Amino acid sequence: MSRKCAVCQHPDRSAIDSIIAEGGVSFRSLSQKFVLSADSLARHRKNHLPKAVVQAAQEETTERGKDLLDRIRSAEAKLAGYEKVAYNLAHKGIRTGDDALVLRALSEARRASVESRLRLWDLELRVAETREIAQRLEEIEKALGGDAWVR
Repeated sequence: MSRKCAVCQHPDRSAIDSIIAEGGVSFRSLSQKFVLSADSLARHRKNHLPKAVVQAAQEETTERGKDLLDRIRSAEAKLAGYEKVAYNLAHKGIRTGDDALVLRALSEARRASVESRLRLWDLELRVAETREIAQRLEEIEKALGGDAWVR
């Protein structure tokens, strides 16, 4: 007689299913958190967790990444608009002979531009690194035959 799935019988099954579906957490750490074996978690994912749930969670994660990139692009566009306003003020100061306005506008534009672009580039770099890590992990998992390497 076969044993019942330990994960299916667990009181926190829905939370475990959600975490497994989203990915990014090792079976080893899950096993410690929920007092289950990594093998039980791997078997549960393979045999009992609907593939549609896993795929939907992965698509949601991808959408979150796309949303982050969209927000970065939007911030860059706003930054370009702020820079344009500062340069227009500088040109106004040049036309009116207000040297103090010119210096303040150019100084603020330069400062804001440098700081904002550094933050945006850092975010873009993190997104790219995260994608590369996820891709490498998928390749390793495929090369090692699925979840067998978790043990």
